[in-house]
Amino acid sequence: MSALIQPSFVAAALLRIFEGCGDRVFLGELYAKVRRYHEWLAANRDLDGDGLITIISPFESGMDWKPSYDPVLGYTTRETPQHLVTSRLFWKVAGVDLANFLARYELPRIQRRGKFLVKDAGMNAIYAADLAAMEKLARLIGDDDAHFARRRQRVVDSMLRLLYDEEAAAFFDVQEPGSRKLRIVTPTVLFPLAAEGIPDEIVRTVVARHLDREDGFRTPWPLPSVELRDPAFRPGETPFLWRGPTWAFNNWFLYRALKSRGFDSHAARLRHSLAGLVARSGFREYYDPYTGQGHGARDFTWSGLLIDMD
Repeated sequence: MSALIQPSFVAAALLRIFEGCGDRVFLGELYAKVRRYHEWLAANRDLDGDGLITIISPFESGMDWKPSYDPVLGYTTRETPQHLVTSRLFWKVAGVDLANFLARYELPRIQRRGKFLVKDAGMNAIYAADLAAMEKLARLIGDDDAHFARRRQRVVDSMLRLLYDEEAAAFFDVQEPGSRKLRIVTPTVLFPLAAEGIPDEIVRTVVARHLDREDGFRTPWPLPSVELRDPAFRPGETPFLWRGPTWAFNNWFLYRALKSRGFDSHAARLRHSLAGLVARSGFREYYDPYTGQGHGARDFTWSGLLIDMD
């Protein structure tokens, strides 16, 4: 058993299912469980009282070997290794999970040790979106939606205060204790654009700075999972995931965020890319952002997110 979590999409999923079927009995059965889950998250993973979720392992973000975690792990070379168990990066991540296991996943002990405490920009943007879904679910069920609105606003305020870097025009992951920004550019620097309450001026600046630069994310098949100029960038197949290739999830999440903000041409580029990748290589786990070749698992269902990009 563990206390490890994953990005919170459960409320958004319940809302989409209800919108599709209209089954209020189903909604009533699931809402209480989803509500308890959100109360657990707020009580157990808002470790500093600022509303932001803290992760205790790289694997909790779903972006297992994300390059922005390298400084937290003490992986100073930053390059993506070719082999798994012979690499320093593998053993540093394994050390984090071993320490959590030996601490019996007791969060106060883990927080005191401070081995890996990260407020991930993508994780918290997704959390804010799920809280927005909780507001809608609460209204449907007759619950207190203002409770979730206040929690969502606290998350947005803290993302602006702690994660946003005005000079870099990016929402960076943050290491605790000390709220040290991890200044490595991955697509999650853009994820908070999905959150209501992020000022339009910041949205425009972030998009212009990162989506339009040649050495950023401009590849034939975007969106690479780290910017091209980063030393970790590796476009091909590798056991160290999320360090270069294009992933359907990033395109889907940012497609919806960009569409909601009026960046239709940028959003269309992401949809066109994923559609072309699926046509070229099938439903794969991830793709080479230069050649479009599919890698990882075959018949990987989340490439089917393409049908949700309309």
